[in-house]
Amino acid sequence: MPSTTLQTPPAASGGVPLHVRIVIVISIALLMVNATLLVINTAATMDSHAQYARSYEIKRSLSSFQSVITAAESGQRGYLLTGQTGYLEPYYVAMRSWRSEIEKLRTLTADNVARQTDITELEEFTADAVSRLKATISSSPQPGPNGTADVAGTERATTTMDRVRGIVDRMMAEEDARIEALRREVLRDLLVAGGLALLTTVVTVAVLIGLNKLLLRYVAARQIAENAMLEANQVLNVQVEQRTAELTELSQHLIRVSEEEKAKLARELHDTLGSNLTAINMDLNWIQRRLPEGTREIRERLQRVLQMLTETVELKHEVIEGLRPSHLDNLGLAFAMRSHCREFTRRTGLPCEVDVQEDFDDLDPAWSIAFYRIAQESLTNIAKHAQASKVRIVLGREDGGIRLRIIDDGVGVAEESLSKPKSHGIVGMRERMRQMGGRFQIQRPAEGSGTMVEAFIPATNATAVSA
Repeated sequence: MPSTTLQTPPAASGGVPLHVRIVIVISIALLMVNATLLVINTAATMDSHAQYARSYEIKRSLSSFQSVITAAESGQRGYLLTGQTGYLEPYYVAMRSWRSEIEKLRTLTADNVARQTDITELEEFTADAVSRLKATISSSPQPGPNGTADVAGTERATTTMDRVRGIVDRMMAEEDARIEALRREVLRDLLVAGGLALLTTVVTVAVLIGLNKLLLRYVAARQIAENAMLEANQVLNVQVEQRTAELTELSQHLIRVSEEEKAKLARELHDTLGSNLTAINMDLNWIQRRLPEGTREIRERLQRVLQMLTETVELKHEVIEGLRPSHLDNLGLAFAMRSHCREFTRRTGLPCEVDVQEDFDDLDPAWSIAFYRIAQESLTNIAKHAQASKVRIVLGREDGGIRLRIIDDGVGVAEESLSKPKSHGIVGMRERMRQMGGRFQIQRPAEGSGTMVEAFIPATNATAVSA
């Protein structure tokens, strides 16, 4: 058998290379930094928006408060100048609502101590101004163009209202400045966050491009390694197929040589040893007939020798039949099957039924001996291991070929026993069928327990041999 050196494929790494993993970690870190900056920027924007909204709400409240006190002052002046009570309606509304506007401002600026001080001051001056407005109305019993009005009180009330308007204007100017500062701060934060996000994005894209190149290189290396492995596997498969074919040919050759040697040895035993034993038997019988009557001891010894000779002849017959059954060559496969089954029952006491409907005289001798050996080996295994109570052998033709079944009702055979390398009997039966192009299997019968050994010869291979 020629020797062949196996090729070892390049080792393919079982995992992602370290530098690729490092780049992946860096990419993930950069994405997380980008996401963090986005979250921080979003939070800052939302906070700025809330401060914007509060400042605008304070400005609206200040404007509303200023409108209220302006309406009160306008109503008071209109009443004093015209004497019409209709001007007092907005005045009374302002008197009822200015404190609610102050409370609203106090609520909006609850977290600003300076603003709370301004609002307290604003409340005090407003209360003073409102008191002066009330006083001027009370001290002017006949208002109108021709009436008498408290001009001095009105001027004092106007002066107080101007101070109130000054506080409101200052607070609104401060809120405008605060809004502008917030706008600049938000703009600065947006520029910083945008710049960082842009920088992070550019770096991330660059890292991802590098990662893509590394992954493409890694995939290419893996593909090369896998192709090398595939080529090596193909080489190994070819070598395995070659070795399997060689071993199959060798095993089939050994089976053929074994059968030829058995047949040759059986012929030599039958021709040489058989003729010698026959001659010895004839000579001993001749001697026995010519011994004197008084030689009883010699006659007894001679009789034992004749008995041993008879047993030796039977032993010779059993050995020859075991090597190459004469019934198979002389009387056909069906007779040989029945004869072997009767001998099996005689030796083991196990009933053996043979169901063969024809003699199969036209069957190729190679197929006949293959079927016979499979039945012989199966019966040997049944006697050793099956613990069966009966055996049945079925041999018959089918549409697709010839099928042999040996069925017992024993304990069955374990699945792992069928694939053991040392199960030489099973291996031999399988090789015989493979040599002849047939099929062989061992399985559980369709009904009941036990084992069924089945051998099948396709009709195209079961060729008849002319006599």
